[in-house]
Amino acid sequence: MGEVGLYVEGRSVIHNLDPRVKLLWFVFVLAASIVCQFDGSVAVFIFLSLVVGMALAGLPLKRLLLIVGYSIVFFIVTILVWASYYQDVGRYLFTFAGVRVTDVGLLVGTGKFFLIINPIVSMLIFFSTVKPYDLVQVFSRIGLPYKAGFMLLLSLRMLSLAVSELRNIMDVQKARGIEVDSRNPFKRVANLIPVFVPLVIRIMGLAWELSITLMVRGFGYSRERSYAFPLRWGSRDTIAIILIAIFYTGIIAVKLAGFSTYYMIAGV
Repeated sequence: MGEVGLYVEGRSVIHNLDPRVKLLWFVFVLAASIVCQFDGSVAVFIFLSLVVGMALAGLPLKRLLLIVGYSIVFFIVTILVWASYYQDVGRYLFTFAGVRVTDVGLLVGTGKFFLIINPIVSMLIFFSTVKPYDLVQVFSRIGLPYKAGFMLLLSLRMLSLAVSELRNIMDVQKARGIEVDSRNPFKRVANLIPVFVPLVIRIMGLAWELSITLMVRGFGYSRERSYAFPLRWGSRDTIAIILIAIFYTGIIAVKLAGFSTYYMIAGV
């Protein structure tokens, strides 16, 4: 299975969906996460649906583990911040790091956490299952200028190139005997100079070459665009967007009605 930037090549159910379905999926996830931002016991179902989506897409497990790993610290900080704010509201549960955690503080903290993480995972699914070529079409179809979609595509491509160049430069500097890693944080910052200086020079060179190439090819002079592989909306896309709309609209509706998984289980 090959990778181009964030995109992971595949023939899964999610890959075969029209990119516009996945973009609308993100919109529904964002809307549901906003509504459930004060109740993590409901917002967690949005996150679980995205985990199922990643599994159906056949995305590498390391991507989800990477998100979870980087989110642990953010999760703890979010819980502590909101738990300290609501430590006098609700039922007392436990004390963590000197903070009195109540059920209200825990629900709000987890809700705020999922408010951030859910859209991120949704966007990860979008960019991992939509071909870079189709990204420009998606943004053109929703009314944005062609240049906007093209610039987004170039930004993602340059990001992947920057990561690749960074790895190559670090390997070359290590081969030359230059220390690029250190346990001392101050020394580590100083060691980044022989890495980032050539990286910046290389990226600037790539950007200059790209600008010359686009100018020579007359980019921006033609207003009408055609695509070799135009997007086509099929019956499976209609079914998928209906199921997505029903699921997330249902979550929004039950939350607005005052439903809470935690209070239902706790019998409060």
